[in-house]
Amino acid sequence: MAEPAPVQTAALLLNWRHAALTLRCLDDLLAVEVAGLAVLVIDNGSGGDDAAQLAAGIRDRLAAGARHRVELAALPHNLGFTGGMNHGFGWAQQVGAPFVLVLNNDLRLPADFLTPLVAVLQHDPHVAAVGPTVLHPDGTVWAEGGRTGFAPNALRLIGHGRPPRSRRHGPEAVPFLPCACVLFRTAAVMAVGGFDDRYFMYWEDVDLCARLQERGGRIVWLPWVQVEHQAGQSSGGGRSPLRKFLMACNAVRFLRARGRPVAWLAWFVFDVLGWPLTLASGPRAALAKLRGTWAGLRGHRAGTGDVARYLGP
Repeated sequence: MAEPAPVQTAALLLNWRHAALTLRCLDDLLAVEVAGLAVLVIDNGSGGDDAAQLAAGIRDRLAAGARHRVELAALPHNLGFTGGMNHGFGWAQQVGAPFVLVLNNDLRLPADFLTPLVAVLQHDPHVAAVGPTVLHPDGTVWAEGGRTGFAPNALRLIGHGRPPRSRRHGPEAVPFLPCACVLFRTAAVMAVGGFDDRYFMYWEDVDLCARLQERGGRIVWLPWVQVEHQAGQSSGGGRSPLRKFLMACNAVRFLRARGRPVAWLAWFVFDVLGWPLTLASGPRAALAKLRGTWAGLRGHRAGTGDVARYLGP
């Protein structure tokens, strides 16, 4: 029997209480036209029957002759996006994958999306991470990379809400890539210790990209690759109280560690003086944002208790 091909790319697909969505994304990954792909589906302590659904779904796909290797890691507790993905980074290193793909489970992926991303890392050793244009389902941009600066939460997703820029534009270095879909160089990620678990969820991608750049790594957006993203599924949607709390709390954590004066000014204008405007999102979301800001100022570490408070145990 021939030896299996070495793993070149390890894809990390994190699930929390959305098994059907995760299996849909897995199907897209299994159709990807690239050699040496291995997928780790990580159930992040969902409870209920999510892990069983995922195990059955993976068995069915492997029995049907899935073209790529798939494994399941059922974590006993919710470790957040950071902890779940850090578990996956360790697995990627263990299977010898030089590249590791971080994915949200609400993505739709074309079969040819991965090859150009891999090619960038293969041909430029200075690039630590590369990501595609991420689109809303209506075809407008969710993100073409991101940057900190004078904006709400001191954070701006580049191109958000606009038509995508030409596929002939770029590639372009960006301050960070939102981790809905990013291909990292495994060695670079492990050298900086992966995601900072103190973020739990939100802002962890901004922090990781900053640390990769401090070690000389470039962060690159690739315009001619496009994927589709239904944002905010795990936290209850973009205007959910949980997302408002975590974004506000972790914004302060990041600014304390790395914030420039313009980012602090943006935080004060939009998040402090402009807080009453968030009432348009609803009083519960506005109160969650206020609580998150206060929690961040007190040095609160986001975790499962915050999830339980806003989404239930």
